[in-house]
Amino acid sequence: MSALSRHAVSAFKRTTATALRTSAMSTLRPTSCAPRHLAASSQLPTRTFSVSAAVRSATATVQNDPKWKNGEKVTYDEVKPLTQSPSDKILLIDVREPNEVALGSIPSSVNLPLSTFEKNLSMDEGDFTRVNGFHKPTKQQPMIFYCRSGVRAQTAVDLAKAAGYKWARNYEGSYTDWQKHEESNPNKDD
Repeated sequence: MSALSRHAVSAFKRTTATALRTSAMSTLRPTSCAPRHLAASSQLPTRTFSVSAAVRSATATVQNDPKWKNGEKVTYDEVKPLTQSPSDKILLIDVREPNEVALGSIPSSVNLPLSTFEKNLSMDEGDFTRVNGFHKPTKQQPMIFYCRSGVRAQTAVDLAKAAGYKWARNYEGSYTDWQKHEESNPNKDD
């Protein structure tokens, strides 16, 4: 087996192991799980637990964190723990289009494409949940947005803040940065 083949097999095993661990831990709908054409379907899984207590807890935490107060960019080191112990405390939102998400996403993230972002935020809770497969964030919900490189994510942060969502931050480097770190640290999850 060539060195390239061994590397590809090793990368596949790491990716598969991480995906299995993450999906087993997460009750969130993975971004690649439900194509947009199924979004209105009753088959689309949604979160079945209350997010209000988690949001209150997270809000109390971020209110005293200067990084959240100042809207600083998020780093890989802040995102990684969210994928290892997913919760509703901080919502990780992928604003890429579904065809981009199909190529890979950060574990435990949910998809809310920038192309429908404003429309989705203007929906009532019930419609939002039916269309997107997760509960509409409250105005106090801490959210981290990402895209491919961080540009669309910053637009999402700006739109969210303009709509009254106070705790929104951008994962600088976004999915490109995530992939780089994951590939350079193959045993980081082990």
